[in-house]
This record gives sequence, structure tokens and C-alpha cells, in this order.
Amino acid sequence: MSDFYFDVHGHREGIMPAAMRLVPGNTIPPDFRLRDCRAAGISGFVLCVLGDPNTFLPIKVDPCRQVLADLAKAKSAAAKAEAEVVRDATELDSALSDGKPAFLLGIEGGDFIGEDLDRVDEVYEAGVRLIGLVHYSANSIGSIAYGWGGRIIPQAERTGLSAFGRKVVARANELGMIVDLAHADEETAFAALDAAIKPPICSHTGPRALQAFPRYISDALMKRIAEAGGLVGLWLFRIKEAGIPDLETFGNYAAYCASVVGPEHLSIGSDINGVPGNAVGYENPFDAPKLLETLAAKGFSKAESQGIAGGTLRTYLRALDG
Repeated sequence: MSDFYFDVHGHREGIMPAAMRLVPGNTIPPDFRLRDCRAAGISGFVLCVLGDPNTFLPIKVDPCRQVLADLAKAKSAAAKAEAEVVRDATELDSALSDGKPAFLLGIEGGDFIGEDLDRVDEVYEAGVRLIGLVHYSANSIGSIAYGWGGRIIPQAERTGLSAFGRKVVARANELGMIVDLAHADEETAFAALDAAIKPPICSHTGPRALQAFPRYISDALMKRIAEAGGLVGLWLFRIKEAGIPDLETFGNYAAYCASVVGPEHLSIGSDINGVPGNAVGYENPFDAPKLLETLAAKGFSKAESQGIAGGTLRTYLRALDG
């Protein structure tokens, strides 16, 4: 196991709607508790709240107020786990030197922003250092390719990055926030890369060249992210015929992505506590050693495997600070 294992996309326990666990035949993994990071041997992860709460809640709420409340809950959960919420590479290194797990706060989906750019500053002040532009529906920022319930978004609805979306990307970059392209359609993602002055990431995805799954990205987009200095997170998601069925396939997908952009631009983005199912053989971060074993079996060196397990993220954060 690597001395440093940091997942680039996850959630606190309890984020998955309870009703989904009642559906017969569901494959939702048991929640991974933040306090179990030490026992699992992981250093931490990007701890995200949902920026589109009205997609999941049974009653309508003020999305910005809900996001701020959820951020407070995430910070409280981290404190109860005797972990640190960190804002940059220096604070990450400090937490690790103190023997504490570390969490970088993120928001998945910019719906809560509406058309109020000041909300980007508001969540930054609350400690957020990563923002996903979209999640399960198009918003004032951009559009998606894959919606709630597996809906494939028709081309006519893919508007791409809006003029306001370019302002969001610019403001996030000015503040030093990471822009996450996961869930965006390629029209939005390429335009966000054009607008960005700091490298975005795509935190949890896979290679569309190997599977025509709308949440996966093309080689061309992968290359643009890498050319910008960003990262592509390898997703362990599996549901029915979509995603990664097993660890053998995970290794194949990782090897393919490495052939496109190099292992130095890859990371693990497993979507802790946020998926309806994972690849067989990987249930939660307790199974992280199996990922490293799979990478080694596919010909990745120890240094490359440890990079994918977190080293590339650490290098990325240090470059952002520089």
C-alpha cells in the first residue's frame, strides 16, 4: 500500500438517498465512514457536497443555503473523524505530518450559484477548493451528456459553456479553486478548458474509446486536460452494463488512459459513498491495495502506481500553489 493514498472524489457517509437502498436488487456499497480512513490506510479524499440538492431532496430548498449547511455538516463530520479540512498543498502536508487524515472540500454541481457570481466567493470563504460545474442537470453554467436516471441528453440540449459559465471558471481560477469537468458534456468541457487559466481536472470518468458510456470522455478531451496540466480520475463505478465490471477491466482502462496521457495525469476518483455500485473486487477504500496490485499486474511501476494513488494529486496541488 502506498504511504499516500488520496482519492480525488468522494462524499461523507449518508449522502446516498436512503430510499435507493430499499430498491430490490440494489448494489449500493455500505457507507465508508470518514473515521475509518486510518484503518483503511488512506490519507483522505476530496470531500464533496451536492451543488444541486433539489435533484435529490423530496422538498424544494434554497440551493445555496442548503450547500452552505451541507458544507458545515461535512466539516463537522471531518472534525468528529479527527481529520483536518485542508485548503492547499501546504495544509495537506501539515495534516499528514501530524498523522491526521485530510479532506479537501468540494462541491459537485454549480446549480446553487444560479446567476450570482458572488456565491463562488461565498463558498470559497467557507473552505471550498474544488467546484464541479455541472452534475445531473444543465444549469446557468453549462450542459451535460448524461442525466438523472440514466437519461441520454440529446444534442439539441447541449448548449455548452455559457457566457456566465466563463465568468464562473474565471472567478474560480482567480480564487485558486480547482474546476472539475466531471459530468459536463464535451462542448462544455472543451470551452471550460479554453476559458481556464489554471488546469482543470475531470475527477471521475473513464475512456469513451473503450466504452460508449456518456459519462466517459474522449481521447481528445483527455489529451487537452493533460496538456493543460490537469488530472483524469479513474472511476470504479458499475451499474448493470455501464462502467467497470471488475478489477481486470479497471487495469485495462488505466493502462489505456496511461497510453493516451501518461500515468502522471491519472488519479483515482472512485466516488466514495456516491455510487449505486462499484467494480467487483472493490467495495470501498479498504480495497485500495487491490487497485495498486491490479496496476502492478498491468505493468505500472511502483512509482507510477503510487502516483495514481495520490502522488499526482499532490504534485498538482503544489503546482497550483506555486
